[in-house]
Amino acid sequence: MTCQQGLEGTNCLENNKRWKTAPVMCLSPLFVNCSSQRESKITEEYKLKLPDVDTLTYNYMIKQSTLNAVNNASELLTITYAAIEAASVEYRTLLIKLINLYKDTIENEFADYHGDAIVQIRGETQDKKEMLTQLISFMQYVRKMADSATEICYTYGMNNLCSTLSQRVHDAIKNVEKEIYNNQQLEKEYLCIQQECIIKTKEP
Repeated sequence: MTCQQGLEGTNCLENNKRWKTAPVMCLSPLFVNCSSQRESKITEEYKLKLPDVDTLTYNYMIKQSTLNAVNNASELLTITYAAIEAASVEYRTLLIKLINLYKDTIENEFADYHGDAIVQIRGETQDKKEMLTQLISFMQYVRKMADSATEICYTYGMNNLCSTLSQRVHDAIKNVEKEIYNNQQLEKEYLCIQQECIIKTKEP
């Protein structure tokens, strides 16, 4: 190989290297620019916004807290009444089962046959009645909470909210009293049939 051929080969290699590396040198500035634009956009999107000065006053915060208290009281009223209603339905269902068992015992003299079932259902009925008593007692505290929230609304001039909550308290208490009345009426029927069954079984 001559010196001239060696030089030509070297020049070819250098030309190939330049051809291969040239596109990378051209693309590098574009990549940096795109990255900078993306970072700038992200910074703008996640920039913290200063809160409104009007929402930092004590008067505003008290009204917001009052609104939260009203919502909490209203929600608690609804949930407590729903629990009382559901427990009352289950309680009356158990009472009806007991009444039917006692009637069947009186009419067909199945005292021995129904004895175990009566004992079991009476236990379930007692548990359900205790649950109802606790819920009804709890409702009294919920009412006090709602009444306090109503008075706070009135004090701060939130009259519409005050009227709405007062009506909800009235409706909830009225419905609870209705459930209590229905339970008591069925309890009276149950006690009468139970007494009749006891007298019947004692007869010779």
